[in-house]
Amino acid sequence: MALRKLGMEDYTNLISYQTISLLCCIGKVIETAVAELLSDEAEKRALLSDSQFGSRKKCLVIEAAAIMVDRAHSASKEDNITGVLLIDIKAAFKSVGRGRRIHVMKTKRIDGDHSRWTESCLTERTVEMVNKGNVLPSHCVEAGVPQGSPLSPILNAIHTPGPMMWVEERVQADSLSFVDHL
Repeated sequence: MALRKLGMEDYTNLISYQTISLLCCIGKVIETAVAELLSDEAEKRALLSDSQFGSRKKCLVIEAAAIMVDRAHSASKEDNITGVLLIDIKAAFKSVGRGRRIHVMKTKRIDGDHSRWTESCLTERTVEMVNKGNVLPSHCVEAGVPQGSPLSPILNAIHTPGPMMWVEERVQADSLSFVDHL
């Protein structure tokens, strides 16, 4: 299903729409179960950064905001200069390629069955748009995870620590990451 993005100038352009996958109910149940298994494994094996919020159980975005404010207050008390660098990982859910996502899972030694199931789930996907009753040609989807999928948050949480550590090493700073919407 395609929803119009607000404030776009040209609604004849596909980029003016946000696609939402409408999966059958049984598919959602299976994806939810696999997402739960992946989440449990990632938490038990400490595969996610402690500074990651919003896509994990008991790690709310509001906690990330509170930590950021606390760090700023602490630095201010010590007469240190404090700054915040906000990086929006543009289109994170739809931009990471399937091969890269699976490579990260294998590098982290995610259970083989979970990795293979995820790879299968992300393989041979297509999107077809219907505009005012006109069916547009279908296109292959090679990157990202379906928006609205229960898998999206955990798959992105598994992938995100690498880029965040890369930034921390180069800027010599602590990071907090969070999912601002699902």
